[in-house]
Amino acid sequence: MIGLAGINHKTSPIEIREQFSISKEEIIPFSELLQDDTGISDIVVLSTCNRTEIYFSQMKYDNVTAAKLIYRTLKKFKGIENKYWHLFYNYGNSEAVRHLFEVSSGIDSMIIGEDQIIGQIKEAYQYCTDAALTDAVLMRLFQKSFEAGKRVRSETKIKMGTTSISSAAVQKCFQLYDSLNDKRVLMIGAGDTGRLVLQHLNKSGVKRITVSNRTEEKAKRLAERYRCAMLPFDQMANHLFLYDIIIVATGSSVPLVTREMITDSQEKRENKPQVFVDISVPRNIEKNVEEMENIQLFTIDALQKTVDTNVEKRMHSVSSAREIIDEIVDEFSEWLSSRSLRPAIKMITEIMQKVSNEELLGYYKADTEDKQQAINEFSTHLTQKYTRLFIKNLKEITENGKNTESLQIINKLFNFVYEHEEVEE
Repeated sequence: MIGLAGINHKTSPIEIREQFSISKEEIIPFSELLQDDTGISDIVVLSTCNRTEIYFSQMKYDNVTAAKLIYRTLKKFKGIENKYWHLFYNYGNSEAVRHLFEVSSGIDSMIIGEDQIIGQIKEAYQYCTDAALTDAVLMRLFQKSFEAGKRVRSETKIKMGTTSISSAAVQKCFQLYDSLNDKRVLMIGAGDTGRLVLQHLNKSGVKRITVSNRTEEKAKRLAERYRCAMLPFDQMANHLFLYDIIIVATGSSVPLVTREMITDSQEKRENKPQVFVDISVPRNIEKNVEEMENIQLFTIDALQKTVDTNVEKRMHSVSSAREIIDEIVDEFSEWLSSRSLRPAIKMITEIMQKVSNEELLGYYKADTEDKQQAINEFSTHLTQKYTRLFIKNLKEITENGKNTESLQIINKLFNFVYEHEEVEE
């Protein structure tokens, strides 16, 4: 049985999620404790800033019991005293499969359609597989999850438009100019948002980029990483006139770019237009700047409208994504169900062969070799015929393995026959 125990951004705040976060280095020690405490050994651990999910394959417990045992072991491993089971979700079999496929497709993410999650799933799966923590069922499951993620992104519009403020800021710049090849861009700020802006500019092929930050070391690191220039922060005001586009993303509580600075910049530029994009909270460019001639100022609120519109467009693709996911869930469930028939089929084949061999013992005194060969051939034909008939009926009665109650009864029946034969011997 496949199961899942998890906690994510929809069920709990970051203060609780971070307590259950599992680093790569902790996966193997956690798996060893889990095996010692529960006997569950086949797992994949997916732990990101938005979720910690443990996928498992086991036959020892029902899925709810298994999920609770994993939760308790995780609490024990992390040294957590408080009770948080009410914030966890647990799914079994097709529900767990569907959830993973929705995660890999980006429709369960904080930002619908984002790409980062598929890389995180691949990394988690590869690490656990390399550590010999995955069985054939989990291997097949995660390979199908990659297929689901790829198909949803290629066959729907779930990736349409930008859905982050950093990418929206860069997109706005491209909307204002035919090309940014001859434009000089200054990025003020070297935090996460500033880094993402530089990443988007770099990927878009913008070459003339400079970064400035109050902590010079952080600016140097980003400049080296994205192969751009670095401007000391204390020289920023005097060099503002050199740039056509200025993007500001810092955590300053007071404006870093003032109207006076921009007035001085405009004089030095002979009033050539400049674009200012302020994606800081609170705002880092003085509000009265937007009244100035030859100046365009875009704030985070204006960019958020673009993001919200794009998120709404992506939401329309979720139903199409779910249709694809349902199809792949059915394919996987069919494979899993037929796989569950293998022990019964093997047992039927062995029992029929055993009965045939025992019955043949009485005919080994046939007068001629030809008669003996004819008896052997007829016995083999009869055994194969009834074995096929048993297997055909087995598949029909159990709906190809989906009817687990019928399958359990049949397994018990053939186990009894097999054990009874052994006792008689």
